[in-house]
This record gives sequence, structure tokens and C-alpha cells, in this order.
Amino acid sequence: MADEEPTKKPILYGSAGMAASGMMPGLRRKKKPNEEDEVDSEAEESTAQDENEAGENTLPRESEASEASDASPESKPEPEPEPEPVEPAYQGLKAVVMGHTGAGDFGSHLDLVFQRLDGVRLFAISDGDTGAVDEALIKTGAPNGYSDFREMLETEKPDLVSVAPRWTDQHAEMTRAALEAGAHVLCEKPFTRTLKEADELISLAEEKNLRIAIANPMRCDPHVLKFHEEYRELIGEILEMHLFGKMDQEAGGEDLLIQGSQLFDLARLFAGDPSYCSATVTREGIPAIAEDAHESEKSQLGPLLGDTIRAQFVMESGVHLTFVSDPKLRGVSGPWGIEFVGEKGRMRLFANQPPIFSRLASSSPRSHTRSDIWQLWPQVKGPYHSPVEKLTQLDAANRLLVNDWLDAIRNDRAPQSSGDDGRKALEMVHGVWQAAVTMKRAYFPLVNRLHPLSEDPS
Repeated sequence: MADEEPTKKPILYGSAGMAASGMMPGLRRKKKPNEEDEVDSEAEESTAQDENEAGENTLPRESEASEASDASPESKPEPEPEPEPVEPAYQGLKAVVMGHTGAGDFGSHLDLVFQRLDGVRLFAISDGDTGAVDEALIKTGAPNGYSDFREMLETEKPDLVSVAPRWTDQHAEMTRAALEAGAHVLCEKPFTRTLKEADELISLAEEKNLRIAIANPMRCDPHVLKFHEEYRELIGEILEMHLFGKMDQEAGGEDLLIQGSQLFDLARLFAGDPSYCSATVTREGIPAIAEDAHESEKSQLGPLLGDTIRAQFVMESGVHLTFVSDPKLRGVSGPWGIEFVGEKGRMRLFANQPPIFSRLASSSPRSHTRSDIWQLWPQVKGPYHSPVEKLTQLDAANRLLVNDWLDAIRNDRAPQSSGDDGRKALEMVHGVWQAAVTMKRAYFPLVNRLHPLSEDPS
């Protein structure tokens, strides 16, 4: 009988064979009890020879074997680290403030108008005084500061700009730059130096559909608005309005420009636009002429005229209006403001901050022994003005103004104290000076859009 050829086991190649043969750590299969090794020496020699020919890429290193073991279904992968949270882009309105320490500063707290305001964040402030930028940052909490307002506009690209300096020599340039950058503007009063500047800025704002508000917060005072709604019931149709300046050391031209422009704005709210005016302006008791114009001792406001002013307006509604700034009357006229004379009674607005109204309760003009009794109006329990977000009186008044401005932006309407209102108030101031130096009535709108006391064509 011929010898039977020995039966050979198939040779296993590659990783599968290696795993099956137990040559890969971590993938070695368990033997059954008493199971003999089925791989003969010939298969082992053949497999070893094959692996040597395959080289290093076939035979796993110890580290690779460990990785293979870790990748087995029995092991759990390490959790990936949490990604760093990304702050979402700011979705509200970006605001900036322009000012100049020592040259009008920041006006009537107009550097603080964006603080704690929902939907608005102050991103930067500019101060023309380079040495004062850090102080402005500390005061306002703005994250960025600039000495050049144009650089600030280009870098920050704001939606809202507060043009804050009290001095009017910077208003037109700052407001124009803000409008050209596509921002809405809140500007300190008076609006501009000339009507030409105001005309150009309002035209630019209309072209870009932007809103200009003037910082005359009395326009938004709740009691002023209440009186405007109810004055016919309280005093009847208004016949006359008497306006009184502060009549202090700034009596005359500066009083007319600063306080007068605010009072004229309120007068227009009740009586409409002026038709014409006449005026008497004196300096040291002598009628003043254009050559007598002077600058303010402490502010850059442009040419001023007179230390005593009396002006009379006839409004288009037929209401007669007077303005007086005479230091000799200060003791008897009381605080600056307006007295409203109606068919049935009188009201007096004291233009403090906040403004206060008094009403003549009962008086018989036929009695030669009459006694006038003035009462606070409206009669309210608690504070005369309700607190506004726990702010100071001036900041609270500004908050009402800013809220109205923002509502005007959202609803595409004119603010209560608009750029056009600021322009027409300035026009009444210039009308007084024009009437005084020409000794003729000044008719509105004024043809001369330059300053009536200056030959400068700019």
C-alpha cells in the first residue's frame, strides 16, 4: 500500500491569517480545552517566511498593535472636547459719541444718553482733546476711544451718533460726517451756526432717510405734551405768549441764542410758524448795529448782538409772541420760560429741568383789589415728575428725548424735536437780529440763509 501523503493545513496570509493564527496581540482567539495546535511547523515556517518578505509595513509595531486593540468594539472612544462657545454677533444698534473737552465738552450730558438703553450699545467715544480720551472712556464705559471722530466713524460704522459739544462751531462738520456714514444723529442745541448749514444737513438726512433730533428735551416732557392736548379746556384759545430769557450775566445775544431758541421751539408747538417779527436790540442803552456784534466770552457760538433784547412776532395762527432778555427785569420776571395768555386764563411754564407749570386759579381783571393765586398744574400725588429709570433729572429728560428719537427711527417719522424744528427755532433767532440791524420787519422764511451779523459767505 502506498504511503498516504500527509494532509496539509491551508496557509493563512495577511492580517486575517495572522489574527487567526494568534500572531496579532489582542486578536488572538481562545483555544477550546484540550484542543491541539492545528498549525504544523510547515505552515508556521511558510507564514514566517511570507511575513519577512512583506517587510515592516505588514508586521505591526507594538504601538500599532496597541492602537488596534484600543479600536476593538469592546473599548470606548474618548469623548471629543467641547468646542469653545462663540459669542453671537451683536444685533442691536451701535452708538458712538462725539465731543471735545475744553471746546464745548459733551453738552448737556449727551455723552451718557446711551447708557442702560435697551437695544442700544455704546461702542466708542471721540474727544478732540487727545489727552482727555482716557477720562472720557472711564466716565462713559465705552470700550473704544478716538481723538479723531472721522476715524471712529470709519472703524465703528455706527447706527447712532450723539453730536455733543455745546459749541456750535463743530456741529455742522460732525453732523455731516455722521450722516454721510449712514448714522442717525442727536445734536446739541442750537443746531447750527447758519441756516445754510441747517438746510444742507436736513437735505442730506432726507436723501439718506436718516433722522436728526435736536437736544431740546422740553419738547418731550410729559406735562408739556399734556398741556398741549388740554390747553383749550384750561385757558381757552391762546392769544399771546410771553417768552422770558434767563437774563443773567449772559443777557442779550447769548440768552437769545441759547434759551431763546429752545423757547421759540416750544412756542411753535402751540402757535405754529412765525409770519414776521420786529425787534429792538441795544448795547449799553444804544441801538446796536451789525458792527457791534461780538463773540461769547466763554463759548464758540458765532456772532452775537446786544445786551438787551425785545422782540415781537406775529405767528401764522394769529398768536402774538414777545421775547425779552433784559437784566433789569430779572428780579420780577422769575425763571426763564413762557407765559401763555388765553381767552379764559393764564398758564406759566418755568423752563427748569424738569419744566414746571403753574395755572392762575382765580382772578378778576375788573377788581382793583384782586389777588392772583397761582397753583401747581397738574396737581399730582408724590413727585411732580415720575422718576425715569432711576436717572437724574437731566438724564431722565434726555432719556425721554432719546426714546422718542428711537421710536421715530423705527416708525419712519419725524422726532418730537427734529432737525427741522431746530432750524426754524434758529431762524426766529436770526430774524430778531435781522429786524434789529435793518430796522425793518423780518419776514419768514428768511431769504438770507447766512448769518445776519456776518459777511462770511460760508
